[in-house]
Amino acid sequence: SGIATLTFSNPPVSGTSGSFTLILTNGGAFAVTWPTSVDWPLATAPTLTAAGVDVLVFTTIDAGTTWYGIAAGIGMA
Repeated sequence: SGIATLTFSNPPVSGTSGSFTLILTNGGAFAVTWPTSVDWPLATAPTLTAAGVDVLVFTTIDAGTTWYGIAAGIGMA
């Protein structure tokens, strides 16, 4: 319902894969600041939907030093 700065905490230990799914409703209506540890495809965060649902998946294998971010669905109905 407003500007958001996200923090990812409590990742699994290095060498163990961990992931989570983030579902945002109307995420593009406000600014979202991602952790600097997120590595997006082509180094570009997705453009979120201003009026709709976006599904994002984050995975790490190095205790959260790098989170691989993938847009699994943008503008889901």
